[in-house]
Amino acid sequence: MSQELKYFISPRHTADQFRDGWTLDDKLEVFIARVEGWQLGVARRMIEKDIEGRELALLLILTSYFEMIGKYVEGYVGNDQSRHFFKRGLREVFHDIEPTEAELMNSLYENLRCGLYHAGRPGSNVILNDAAPGAIGYQQKHDLIMISPTTMLEDIEIHFRSLAEALRNATNSSLRANVEKRFDHDNALAIQYRGE
Repeated sequence: MSQELKYFISPRHTADQFRDGWTLDDKLEVFIARVEGWQLGVARRMIEKDIEGRELALLLILTSYFEMIGKYVEGYVGNDQSRHFFKRGLREVFHDIEPTEAELMNSLYENLRCGLYHAGRPGSNVILNDAAPGAIGYQQKHDLIMISPTTMLEDIEIHFRSLAEALRNATNSSLRANVEKRFDHDNALAIQYRGE
């Protein structure tokens, strides 16, 4: 007996649920479910289960949030401008980082984002310490970055709860349209899937 394979597009959704097409609200709920379940939820469970050595894995999960969220809130449909959108996402989450803090933003991009994505670890000037007083600390003189992965997760969770609430509010038409535009770009095959 053949078992039917399900094409999961979020922890709570399969492609079969959308055989008759997608509404804007469908797309937004799939997007929200993915971030909550496959990204932030996994990071949260690592902390709750007190998984030893989790700091780097948490950082890998969390760092991808910034560039992704920057592209979604702006509705960007290209595949480049990583530096711009990483910084845009950082400012979305951490409103107290000023656009004028170029050294901090550049160091985070090069040593955090690029270090993790290209070398599998942050730059040697990045210190992970959950005892740090905030999510990100920076000592400009020595270009030292201190990150608390747990606090960073908490800050991102706060940001995403607020964003999800805004996306569920139909009066936020510009934000909803931007997220749909990026979602359509990232999910063209899933949107076209009809269960054949």
